[in-house]
Amino acid sequence: MSLTTATPQRFRNVLLEIFDLYRQTFGDQLRVWNNKNGWFKLAHVCHNWRSIVLASPSRLQLRLYFADNTPTRAVVLERLSNWPIIVDFSDLTWNVSARMRLISALRYPDRVCRIAIMGTHDLKVSGKITEALDLPFPALETLELYDMDSLESILLATSLMTSIQSLRHLLVGADLTSVLPLLSVTRALVDLTLSVDTVVWLTKGASLLPHLQHMPHLRNLQVTTSTYFSPSCTVERPPIKSVSLAELACFHFFGDCAQMEWFVAGLYAPSLRELQISVLDTSGTLHLPYLFNFVRTLLTTSLFAHPHSTDNPPSKTVTITTRLAADPGSAFSAMLATLEDISLSLFIPITQYESIKDHVPWRKFFEEFRSVKVLRLHHGLETQVADMLQRPTVNPLSPQEEVDSDTTTPSGTPINSSRNQVTLDIFPSLEEIIVYARTSDTSIDESAAVQTALELFGPFVTARHEVGRPVKVYWKTDGEVPSFTLTDPRYFTTQPLLRTLKKSPAAGGVPITVLAGTTTPRTTTAPVQLSTASCTLGHELDNEMRNGFLANLRL
Repeated sequence: MSLTTATPQRFRNVLLEIFDLYRQTFGDQLRVWNNKNGWFKLAHVCHNWRSIVLASPSRLQLRLYFADNTPTRAVVLERLSNWPIIVDFSDLTWNVSARMRLISALRYPDRVCRIAIMGTHDLKVSGKITEALDLPFPALETLELYDMDSLESILLATSLMTSIQSLRHLLVGADLTSVLPLLSVTRALVDLTLSVDTVVWLTKGASLLPHLQHMPHLRNLQVTTSTYFSPSCTVERPPIKSVSLAELACFHFFGDCAQMEWFVAGLYAPSLRELQISVLDTSGTLHLPYLFNFVRTLLTTSLFAHPHSTDNPPSKTVTITTRLAADPGSAFSAMLATLEDISLSLFIPITQYESIKDHVPWRKFFEEFRSVKVLRLHHGLETQVADMLQRPTVNPLSPQEEVDSDTTTPSGTPINSSRNQVTLDIFPSLEEIIVYARTSDTSIDESAAVQTALELFGPFVTARHEVGRPVKVYWKTDGEVPSFTLTDPRYFTTQPLLRTLKKSPAAGGVPITVLAGTTTPRTTTAPVQLSTASCTLGHELDNEMRNGFLANLRL
């Protein structure tokens, strides 16, 4: 039945489904969806659309959104009396007018579901803000406190502190000693995002870990620590007792290497599915024994999982970000050496300034994959991958060897044969190269692409055949290599730390994704068998930051 002949109710139902699909394109960005770029557009098309939108606040997750630049009209609050309220004063300069608008937005505290507040260095103003917030908020689920020098005034707000006991989401940027009293009363959290100076202060006996023990429902944890402030904490004195977070599924840590080691040494998360570690140290030497053990424990929980297909994402993700010069690949060589099936997804060239075959750190990392039998890549990467398989030009043939074209090695192979054009150190166990004809948003002329792919890998295939380790190249038209990217640190940090993150060589990058599959069987007493895994690599775009390195194991 066409829409033109459908009953009005069916027509409304169809439109509601379409509106809900449109809402889902905003993800969890309720601030954007509940603003002029979200459902406002739908409501202003016509009267019928407006009636459908306003009659479906629960289905469409409609909220009244009040910010510093949003007038809080009493008529709106009264006519839409069943709508939850979002109060977002996280990006402003506090003055008398801003405080008055905050008080107006909090006129109905029983409907406020989310509060976001920017801190201030003015103690008098801070006290007035806290006074405005000292109300009972029975529906409050999310509290965001940005750039807070101290939480002392917040802790004195009795009614607010009572309300946050049932918080589901908490985001705080402050020093550790201020944060801990706040965490001690939040027992129902499922999502915690912290920006602190440190996770442990041994001289003051302050530590974040014990407070997490009292959050049994915590599923998402993101911690950012300062890179310019590191109190006494060493991996020689890790936590004596581990903290178990049974439901923790996602853990992100950005900050100092020593603090990260100290933190993971005392953390046990059996349900973890996504781990992102961003080490912001400038040192070229990394010592990560506790992180290695933490990752190994995490990965061995997937012993009986099925290998992933190219159309289904892996079930676990482990991401380690640091400077390329630090070479974390060597720290995880035992794990990387077990992978048999990897997929490479590259969105921009690995390096803009030199050939990948001459880029020593990248070559060293790929040499860790000694058991890989299947290499998958999407169309468009043939040139990059073929270049990676070439011999570096730092040790060219001598002039005499170039002249004596018929000179042979002791084995009888000509020196200038294909064996001397390609390297045998990368993927020594490789048996298949599979090129996927399409990506999620492109289609190509197969005939020309197939010929190009075969020609580019020709020297490598010939060289491997000469040494008795043949490699086959396949062109695959069904399915595609999935693409995975990293989530950036949320904009929640205190301003000095935020500036540090933006300038850091490891605070992000353009990801290159390598998805890995099954692993080599192990028979050691403490096996590390990975059913599915992957690796993500990335680099920065400018000269100063292009040494950023990203290694990502997806399980």
